[in-house]
Amino acid sequence: MQITRKDIANYYLLEEMIEKSKKKLQSYIEKMPSEFAGKVRGSNVEFPFQPVGFSVYGFTKEEIQEKQKWECRCRDLEEEIQQDIKRMNEIKAEIDCIIANADDIQDKAILQYTLERKPQQWIAQRVGLDQSAVSRRIKKYVK
Repeated sequence: MQITRKDIANYYLLEEMIEKSKKKLQSYIEKMPSEFAGKVRGSNVEFPFQPVGFSVYGFTKEEIQEKQKWECRCRDLEEEIQQDIKRMNEIKAEIDCIIANADDIQDKAILQYTLERKPQQWIAQRVGLDQSAVSRRIKKYVK
C-alpha cells in the first residue's frame, strides 16, 4: 500500500467518520420497528373455564417488509464501518512502518508530528529546519 499525504491528513477524519457511523448504526438499531403486540382475553383449556389474559406478538406483511429494510440498512452500515476500520488499520500500520523505517531521527519526528496534524511551519521550528526542508523530507516517504 502506498501512503500519500492525503492519507495522513485524512487519518483523523476517517476516525471521526467511523465514530459517527457507529452512532448512526446505534440510532438505527434503537429506532428499528418493533413487532406488533396486543393483549387478548381467553380462557384456559381445562374445565371449568377460567378467563385468562395473554399477550400476542406478530407482524403484518408491511411491518415485516419495513423490518427487513431496517435490518438491511443496519447490515450495510455495519459492513461500511468494518471496511473503514480495516482501511484505517491498514493506513495506521503502513504509517507506523514508514516511521519505524525512517533513517534519520529528524525524519521520524517530522513524520510523527505530521501524523499528529502539526503545521509544517511548527514542525520546522521544532526540529530546526526550514518549512521547505520539512516538506521535502515528508515527500521522501510519502507520495
